[in-house]
Amino acid sequence: MATSMADDESISGLIGDLQRAAIKSAKQRTIKISVLIDKVCSKAYANGLSNTPLEQLVDIITRPNELDQSSLGTLIRNLYPATRVPDIIVIKVVGGLGHGRLKPSYSAQAALLKWLIMVYDVLEDHRVLSQLYSVLFNLLDTSTLRPQLCHVLSLITRRKHVRPFRIQALMELMRQGGNEPPLVGLMRVYKDYYPDVIVGEVTSGRASVFMHPNQEWRQRLGEIQALHIQKTQDGLPAEKRTFRVARKASSKARKPSVIPQVFTSHAQETSVTLDEIEDVHEFIQKLEKIQPPNQLVAVINDPLLQKFLQLRSSESNTRRVDSWLMAFFEDHLQSSHAEERQILDILESMLAYTRHTKMLSSACLTYLKSMLPTWNGVTGRETVLGLLAYTPIRSWEDLYESIFQPLEDALLEDDVTPGQVALLTFYKNLLDQWMVSLLSQPHSVEEAQATIATLVNHASNLSLTIIQNTYTVSAHSTILDFYETTAALITHPTLKPIVRITIPPAEVIYSLLFTTSISTVSRLCAILALYKKAFELAMAPKPATSSLQDQQSYPKDYVNHFNGFLMDVCNCFWRSRAFNTSDPNALGCLLPPDVTQALGQYVAGLDTNLSLPSLFSFSYSAVVASLAIAYVRDLEDRSEDQIDRRHAGPVTQNSLRLLEKDGGLRLPWADYKLGVLTYMEKQGAVGVGELMYNTMKHLMTAREKAKA
Repeated sequence: MATSMADDESISGLIGDLQRAAIKSAKQRTIKISVLIDKVCSKAYANGLSNTPLEQLVDIITRPNELDQSSLGTLIRNLYPATRVPDIIVIKVVGGLGHGRLKPSYSAQAALLKWLIMVYDVLEDHRVLSQLYSVLFNLLDTSTLRPQLCHVLSLITRRKHVRPFRIQALMELMRQGGNEPPLVGLMRVYKDYYPDVIVGEVTSGRASVFMHPNQEWRQRLGEIQALHIQKTQDGLPAEKRTFRVARKASSKARKPSVIPQVFTSHAQETSVTLDEIEDVHEFIQKLEKIQPPNQLVAVINDPLLQKFLQLRSSESNTRRVDSWLMAFFEDHLQSSHAEERQILDILESMLAYTRHTKMLSSACLTYLKSMLPTWNGVTGRETVLGLLAYTPIRSWEDLYESIFQPLEDALLEDDVTPGQVALLTFYKNLLDQWMVSLLSQPHSVEEAQATIATLVNHASNLSLTIIQNTYTVSAHSTILDFYETTAALITHPTLKPIVRITIPPAEVIYSLLFTTSISTVSRLCAILALYKKAFELAMAPKPATSSLQDQQSYPKDYVNHFNGFLMDVCNCFWRSRAFNTSDPNALGCLLPPDVTQALGQYVAGLDTNLSLPSLFSFSYSAVVASLAIAYVRDLEDRSEDQIDRRHAGPVTQNSLRLLEKDGGLRLPWADYKLGVLTYMEKQGAVGVGELMYNTMKHLMTAREKAKA
């Protein structure tokens, strides 16, 4: 924000100099005008122009001045607005058009009209040009401005603007000018609104194709505005905020999309079409009167039509869209000359549309099932997996046979490990969407319960395979992402009766526990804490009025096995009793006794003061030790004037007693461990503390007292 203000101040000074120089003749100026204009244009190109500098430059251009045509053209070409263009600037530009000694030259006027075309999509209010329609239309008799005027009018013409006297005026101009292409193009826009009125050979001539005048300019404008939004955080990009029908400019270099644009024919004068909607207020007021477009499949690419069909949804509309898609996909499958890029474009559009509706088209799902057996697993991977993540819940056997098995075969054919990670990410996204579906729509409880449980078990086996193949933090993060989703499922109050708790394999738990990443360990502990909460809710006594569906039960051995994970983690970090199997439910991290004994002897041989179980406590753990000693150093720094000695580390219960006797910190062992948990939370590693507090209830009380 400070940088933006500094830029405004810098360019304001340059524009002030330009304003004073522009009204003087070349002989009276004390500075070289071309150098000044280059500086202004350079800053405008780099950062764009906020409203005040933009308005000042428009004033310079549209008012009488002594600038040459080259300088004016350079200024106009560099009028890059950093934000949406306000009405006052549009009014000043249109006010500078026309005949008269005080008006800019016709070449400058043509350039200003071209600029209006290029900034049309970022106008603050498109209605301002609609209100100036008569002014612009009445300038059509100026032949030098006619191509640009016809383009502007084609953009802003709505049904209300098409009047008999204007049709007559256009026909007269076409007769005088010999069917000029810009006039024919504008007449065809008029005919779109009233095809029964405009007949004959009036529109049969060669028409202008109203394309964007400068694609590179538009691309730079988009970059400037995106950068400005990122800096100021003042809202979404313009294309996300507009409430108008999406119109894509034509391009000779790029083939048009197969999906048609929004177009409504056979509308009457009293009809309201989506093309005429300018903002959200008008959309709301006219919602019930809006006539649907000819081809509803345009909804895939048009945000406004998506909103319209969502508010006026019907089964027939859904069937119409599915019928068009089914026909397209069948043609693609049967055609020997089908273009791969074309089908990918359709699938990418379908993904954006599916993310809006949260429902995958049945036609699209049918096509994906047909292409999976021959898919190479690479082309359009992100799009295909994104679409399949919206697959509806059905029986696992049906889903696996028709979708998941061919998908796995395609992904795992070449690059096994990346394919496995992509597959696990897909299953995680699929669970996310199923959670949304279960919360929004009724499902068969038995089918959903069985399918989700089987999917979680299947993905758990995949996680084990990934751990065996790679030991990277990113791969572990993908596994944790999946289990965070399952934890969200089993702890959601509404889904608790539907989704059974499927605990992760012990091998996954312990493999992730003994990593060197504090982030991995913290996230794992947080997941275990959520699973513990889910078991407590499921095993809690149920009211007599609860339905049979709410009665979830789990075998005692199953629950005790999970409790073994919690006991082992607490033994490692809190109790300094790693790999202990004598405690209730403790699994000893599944380390065989002979291995534990051999490791213990090895550690004792290194240092008689060390023991294998203590090496995984806060003070010695490879992931926590640095945070533990940092906590002690922080306490010592704050008590520097009161202590005579610092702890050498690592911290033990005995070392803390000796430290206090030698004039060091007074820090009880229990306070030290609780302090390390609190310090870890402040550093962002909250998961270990979450698990400790939920497993050992007395710690929660101790923490509350410490805070008080």
